[in-house]
Amino acid sequence: MDRLYSLRRANRSVRLLVVLFLAVQGCAYIFAFLMVRTYAGLTPSRVAATYAPPSAIEPGALPSHSTMQTESLDLSSMSEEAHVVDTDLLIQDSHVHILLYAIVAALQSLIILGLDWPAWWRDTVITTAFASGALDFAGQWLVKAGLSAFALLTIASGWAMAAVYLVVAFGAFRALIRSERPPVIGEHEFQEN
Repeated sequence: MDRLYSLRRANRSVRLLVVLFLAVQGCAYIFAFLMVRTYAGLTPSRVAATYAPPSAIEPGALPSHSTMQTESLDLSSMSEEAHVVDTDLLIQDSHVHILLYAIVAALQSLIILGLDWPAWWRDTVITTAFASGALDFAGQWLVKAGLSAFALLTIASGWAMAAVYLVVAFGAFRALIRSERPPVIGEHEFQEN
């Protein structure tokens, strides 16, 4: 096999690092899912409305006269205001998240390189890890540009990130369960003396 190292034979500290990283990343993904569900939505129409909300009413579209009537306001019947991401916020989110997605994909890739997977599968998962983060924001920018059909790209990319995490976590935990005790340098020499 042409891998960088073997997670199964890795030092205890390396195995601890992998477990802790994947545990914290899993928690972060749970909160990311809850945040996306709350603010951007999980359907193409909600995502499109978040990044490219319907335009404001044009003054010419309003009637030339109106009749005014006063009514009581029932606050419980008012709907919650939808979260909208304007261009400035999307620039800020892109700046932070794309770099963070690349760092997470790189750290996942370091784990992947130590797994007993065929090279084609490692390459596929690594490519998906990097591509899903980039495509997530590509979809958001395309929706912002008025191409609302790309909301589906943003949703699919989010699910792809979650799938990569699950595949890496499963592979890593499987390797760790089957781990072999790495030899300690000089252990054999010490036992002979």
